[in-house]
Amino acid sequence: MPTTTLFMNSVVGAVAAASVAITSLVGVNTGPAYDSDELTRLSRTEASVHADQVFLRADRDGDSALNVDEFAALNIVTAELANLNGFISVEKLGAIETIALPNRTASALSASEHARIDAVSRHTFYAFAGEDGKMQQGEYKGLQEAIFLSSDLNANGALTRAELALFAQRQAFLRPEA
Repeated sequence: MPTTTLFMNSVVGAVAAASVAITSLVGVNTGPAYDSDELTRLSRTEASVHADQVFLRADRDGDSALNVDEFAALNIVTAELANLNGFISVEKLGAIETIALPNRTASALSASEHARIDAVSRHTFYAFAGEDGKMQQGEYKGLQEAIFLSSDLNANGALTRAELALFAQRQAFLRPEA
């Protein structure tokens, strides 16, 4: 009798758990985490507004400046997500749009790639941060402006097609794939 009771309790528990799981899925969108709104054009002004938003989120301690660890963490997380998703996301006019990375296969970054991105991030930080060892918002925007301008191959103030892919790759601190 105790074995039968234990079995029945297990069955009732499993049915209850399944019911809760099914009920919790009602109305849930099971598609990708981001809509498929792929960005086709990014202006210099839009990139600057996006840089402001990223800076505010990256400033984890709220001191209105990034320290080297916050900056390196931002770049490693951006790179890892970009590599896994195959795109970077950009906030544009209150919506999240994506820029596809060229020729990427979804995979986690290796430990050596993490180390490379960390080292490059720390070097970049000290190249753009002021003498105080902190990266102020204006200094961060200066770096983002440099990335934008180096990606704007025709120097028209807007990124399109191949320029967007180059911008995404540079934003994510990823090496080009062959």
